[in-house]
Amino acid sequence: MKRLITAGLALMLVFLMSGVALAVDVKAKGYWWMEAVSRNNWDFLGGGAATGEDSTFSIEQKLRTAFYFTANENLRAVLDTQIGTNNWGNGLYGIGAGRSAGTNAAATANSAGNSNIMLRKAYIEYKLPNTMVNLSVGFQTVTLPAAFGGGSAIFDDQVAAAVVSAPITDNISITAGYARPFDANTAGATQTVTGSGTSSDVLFAAVPVKFGNYSITPFAAYANAGYQSVNGNGATSLGGYAGPNSSNTDGLRGYWGGAAFTGTVADNFKIMSDFNYGKVTYNTGSTNGGRSGFLFDAAVDYTGLSMMTPELFFTYSSGENGNSTTNAGKSGRMPVIALPQNWAIGSFFFGERYELAGFVPSGGYTRATLGYWALGMSLKDITFTEKLSHTFNLLYAKGTNSKDYLYESGGNVRNANYGGFLTEKDSLWEVDFNSRYKIYDELTAYLYLGYVHAMYDKDTWGASSVSNAADIRNHAASDAYKIGLGLNYFF
Repeated sequence: MKRLITAGLALMLVFLMSGVALAVDVKAKGYWWMEAVSRNNWDFLGGGAATGEDSTFSIEQKLRTAFYFTANENLRAVLDTQIGTNNWGNGLYGIGAGRSAGTNAAATANSAGNSNIMLRKAYIEYKLPNTMVNLSVGFQTVTLPAAFGGGSAIFDDQVAAAVVSAPITDNISITAGYARPFDANTAGATQTVTGSGTSSDVLFAAVPVKFGNYSITPFAAYANAGYQSVNGNGATSLGGYAGPNSSNTDGLRGYWGGAAFTGTVADNFKIMSDFNYGKVTYNTGSTNGGRSGFLFDAAVDYTGLSMMTPELFFTYSSGENGNSTTNAGKSGRMPVIALPQNWAIGSFFFGERYELAGFVPSGGYTRATLGYWALGMSLKDITFTEKLSHTFNLLYAKGTNSKDYLYESGGNVRNANYGGFLTEKDSLWEVDFNSRYKIYDELTAYLYLGYVHAMYDKDTWGASSVSNAADIRNHAASDAYKIGLGLNYFF
């Protein structure tokens, strides 16, 4: 009798699982990336008490896996996870990382260790019944429009949000949403804070307009951040909002606007351009200055060649006009929300396009490198054989930030680190050559070669208020190199 009951329960479980399989289609997508990187002089310091010799070799790994639970063409849920990035032998990929550290191996072999899974996305996406209105609600990627650079330079991050999009006419649509990047007054935060001003909220909207071979997408965003919203601190403690003398107890109001433009001229010329402007004012009043600035870019691709796509590009971003003494505490760099992840030119100094690691701890992202102009060219998708392709980048950049910004009283220079921040006295040349070989359709091998000749002004930085000024005076060097070999499985 017990055997019959057991068999019946097993059969019922099979039917239940079959029913779930029929009701929801589950698919997995993602990429698993491993890369060996040899770096030399990435901080542009030849040595020093704080840095030592900056020549390293590491093997890095990152695993992204997304699961799509689709009920029908109008409803699905998305769960996106990531393990890493970490170096082999360290942290997530250190020996025994999958179990708790301890001397008693038998006792800890089955205990959870530090191989943590990071949540990247978890949201529901659906259409309102009998309409073309699409909604996505939950933890998701939100990015403002961008025509060039790979993503928005203002807001491009995973965030808790509700987003709605819908067509208005055949040529015009609208996307709008609400996001909450920070909230310190919850049990799930690292620090529970009571009282007012504990949250940050963002409203945004974009209106894509298409006409013939052209499209333009104007957009706007507004943020209100409380004075305790970032784990009990003010939002101006974040690098994307901070000014020369902003306080970590400041709340703020932020405003952004701009447009992304794409067009095709004479069939073979693709034009891309963006204009972004942002301004934040601090809730404590005008004594702390605030922050405002802009970013402009333009690029032209020639698409008439079968073996490559040549591109010319130019970008300009406003920079710091002075420090808290010389410019009344006002920042001249465009404020950014959180950490824009993808906007970059080239594939080395301004963002590791193909690399897993960042350029310097605070560099390689929009918020750390704003305040420069750059002119460059790329030869994209150079292909002479079916499975092998290359990209070549050459660019020159010069800073637009006043050197006075580095001379802050008390040594409190916010978000301006040697190796990632360019003053009017600093410039650089960059050249990259990146190759991709398809072993299989889903498996690609990469080879990255990069060189940066950075002409930082040693006298300016060596006499500044940055914490490593002494090392800069004694050990400043100019050239940085990278050699990377990667393997990426897309599925």
